[in-house]
Amino acid sequence: MMNDRYLLSNDGIVFTTREFAIANSVSVSAASRRLATLRENGSILVLTRGIWANTGHPYFSPLSCIPKLLGVEQGYLSFLSALHLHGLLSQIPATIQIATTGRSRTLKTPVGMYEFFQIKPTLMLQDIYWSESRVPYRIASAEKCLFDTFYIATRKGRRFLKIPEIEVDSKVLSIRRFDSLINRLRLPIGIKVAVNKRASALFDRAE
Repeated sequence: MMNDRYLLSNDGIVFTTREFAIANSVSVSAASRRLATLRENGSILVLTRGIWANTGHPYFSPLSCIPKLLGVEQGYLSFLSALHLHGLLSQIPATIQIATTGRSRTLKTPVGMYEFFQIKPTLMLQDIYWSESRVPYRIASAEKCLFDTFYIATRKGRRFLKIPEIEVDSKVLSIRRFDSLINRLRLPIGIKVAVNKRASALFDRAE
């Protein structure tokens, strides 16, 4: 029998079939069979094809799944999900919202609904950092997730035209840092004007 101590380690919280196979020095097909057995007895869940979650691990959270779900794509937690984590939005979003260089899509899993929004790679170079959680994931700063939210509202489909009320806390969200971010990003003038218009209305209400 394979050594399932892997599931007790931090590497065995969210992992791929190939990673499990390497950890146990077995073939991918043998690893798939063992993982299927573990799934049947309720030890793990399958998030999507080839990606597994050990939800019984004390360090597991739906956010810890983000890096594996992104795979080779660049991406990070943003939009209303990140605004909520920053304490700027009291309402908990129904989905876990992620900026990605991949295609926009929605992924339903046993641990939550993930919503991916395509962002240009050039917009992923500023104000993004790793979380301090046990299983880290990338997250936007308060200013960057606010920008991302307003930016997506300018795109096709115009998602986030209406959003819950944001509770501006100057210790967390700074108009000075927001303006600095906008100036550092390469944006078409029309998008910059549209984003600044919504941001100005938000900050004006908070004064």
